Amino acid sequence: MLRPTFSLSLMTLLAATTLAACTADKNETDTDGGTGGTGGTTAVTATGTDPTEASGTTAAATTSESTADPTTDTTPTTTMTGETAADGEACSQNDDCMSLGCLKFRDAEDGECVAAPANMATRIAGTLLDFATNQPIPSVELRVIGALSALGNPAMATPVAMGNADAAGKVDFVSPEALKEGIGIVGIITGGDYYTTATGLASPTAGKYGPMNGIRDIWAVPTAKLTEWSGLLAADPDVMMFLPLGDNGGVIGLARDAATSAPLAGKKVVPVNDASKAFVRYLADDGMSFNSDATGATGVFIVVNPGLAEEFTVEGNPEITAKAGSAKGAAFVMILNLP
Repeated sequence: MLRPTFSLSLMTLLAATTLAACTADKNETDTDGGTGGTGGTTAVTATGTDPTEASGTTAAATTSESTADPTTDTTPTTTMTGETAADGEACSQNDDCMSLGCLKFRDAEDGECVAAPANMATRIAGTLLDFATNQPIPSVELRVIGALSALGNPAMATPVAMGNADAAGKVDFVSPEALKEGIGIVGIITGGDYYTTATGLASPTAGKYGPMNGIRDIWAVPTAKLTEWSGLLAADPDVMMFLPLGDNGGVIGLARDAATSAPLAGKKVVPVNDASKAFVRYLADDGMSFNSDATGATGVFIVVNPGLAEEFTVEGNPEITAKAGSAKGAAFVMILNLP
């Protein structure tokens, strides 16, 4: 049975798993956990363009993993700059701004360029969202934890930053110092109705974090929904040994339109590696069964038994990729933003 965890703090980007795939800004190096590749989020290393861009050629975080060790390289650089937009001007992603900081609270919206925090700190802004309803979660704490710490003991890991959502589910706070997490940071939501869930927020470039996180939609999966979906999947002989979801890991995914965040039907998520041992299942239109064909009206899919930082793509959109991971006691979220 699923345990109704009251402290959602076990979801990590599995050694750089891109959780919430395809939602990071171009200047973000995706960290694995579900948001990665050339158009994904919530799993590991991702590459691509911001999902809010009109071109839609790729929808993911740029994820070339840094070889620098931020725990030993203590000399901050202040030479990185973005495009020409000045503070106060409109932006859709961090790279639009000279400051590399585009303040916005949802992935598919425009924002405003803002000044970088002092002392190389990182400002965390976004909206906490219920995965089942896509509605904001108000007055809940978000804990930001290093991805490696989350893999080890997320429940006891010391957060590098934390803050509470307002009545609209929005969070906006600044890390107390420059972040030094090697592969990335994960947002952990705490709430009695939710299973341990994490979303990848940002990862370093050349060992340094930017002044703003790149992923703004931050997810929590209801424990009751995982229980329901596990029951629907129990009759599938290929999947049943990896249930229940959460307790035995698994990736909770969503295929959606990059510009509008609307769910997309008819999308088939496939592993890049032909020898993959992962299984992908799709929630039917009526929400009462899963199949192995393609996404239904909800855009929801489940991945079980993925390899560590295994890469997935979407048929017809090979430029969109995301790397996923799975660990017992956590529900990884992978958001695939498609043109």
